[in-house]
Amino acid sequence: MSLGMPAQLAREAGNRAIATSTQVGALICLGAAFISVLAPGFFLTGGVQWWAAGILLPMAALVIVVMVMESTPAMLAYVVVGCGSTFAYAVAVLQQTPSYTNTNLFVIALPLVALMLIGGSGHDTRVGVLWATAAYALGDLAVFVAAVVVGRQFRLDSVSLTAYVLFMALLLFHGVTWGRYRGAHALILRTLREQHTEDVRLQVAAELRAELHDTTLSELAALATAQPGPLAPKLRERLESDILHWTTGPHRAEERRDMADRTEWRESELARAIDHARDSGLVVDVTGDRRAYAELPPEVGRALGLAARQCLVNVLNHSGQSNVELAVSASPDEVSILIVDPGRGFDVSVISRQGSDRLGILHSVVDRVERVGGSVSIFSKPGAGTTVLMFVPRTNGGVLG
Repeated sequence: MSLGMPAQLAREAGNRAIATSTQVGALICLGAAFISVLAPGFFLTGGVQWWAAGILLPMAALVIVVMVMESTPAMLAYVVVGCGSTFAYAVAVLQQTPSYTNTNLFVIALPLVALMLIGGSGHDTRVGVLWATAAYALGDLAVFVAAVVVGRQFRLDSVSLTAYVLFMALLLFHGVTWGRYRGAHALILRTLREQHTEDVRLQVAAELRAELHDTTLSELAALATAQPGPLAPKLRERLESDILHWTTGPHRAEERRDMADRTEWRESELARAIDHARDSGLVVDVTGDRRAYAELPPEVGRALGLAARQCLVNVLNHSGQSNVELAVSASPDEVSILIVDPGRGFDVSVISRQGSDRLGILHSVVDRVERVGGSVSIFSKPGAGTTVLMFVPRTNGGVLG
């Protein structure tokens, strides 16, 4: 993966690569099982081979559904239908082949491997390990029940067991290397941003020096060619205008105010929260009136900035998206921050003072904003993204003691 990619995009690219490869691998396993069942009895009529092969078709269809929908219900349906298909498939294979005395067979291992590979479609390593382990265990249970029904000996097949061990190693390796990569990526992004800022500063300074140099030479040349004695009115007026241009001119004063505003913004808690999210790989699109936030009382601005930081951390860790919109707006009495992400979303009802707060929203966002006299509204539902709207007073009159 390229270090030039944002970290969240890099993670998504890695997860998608694993998901696609495992889904294609599952289709290949099912196709191999389909062919292995059909091949021995291809020229027989009325054989059970056709029925056994047809059992695998629902599994193959659901693999395609998982590839398209990428949802938990589709994965769950694949595991449930896959276990039923694996049971019926194992019964048919054992019944039609008397020489098979136990279940340690390559032909039976194929649907088990296809079932296990669903773990590659999980959103992260831990979820993938759980999916793969549960699917493999349930698939082996289905084969065990099939062996009991047919009256054959149950044995764990070495092929699917080896595939399971290797697949677990792949998922764990991906999780470990991602953690190391993310730290290095954040450091590189921070360094590049600092270098870009320094380049811009040097460029602006060079332009100002060049302009000052040209102006100074021009005025010195005018003085050198002037007649001895008092300065001519037009020359004096031009010199005074240039001096004001570089010292106390109105537009210079405005530039200094703008620079002070930018400095105050860069040093604010909200700006640091945005920088932290960007260093971690999140693409944060900031719009609105930044000056209104910078003018908030220190305790109010800090509370709002820390609450926004927790929201951005939640987007990074839970939304499954690499971009988020943050808008700052103001009215005569309030300043608001709107944070919108198009991610997975969640059930807002799970956040309660008596219940769980896995996302840290209650204590790190709601309580923190309310302590400075503000309010928080959260709009979200599974699959529809999340919107957090925070209001705080522009003065410290609403701060709770």
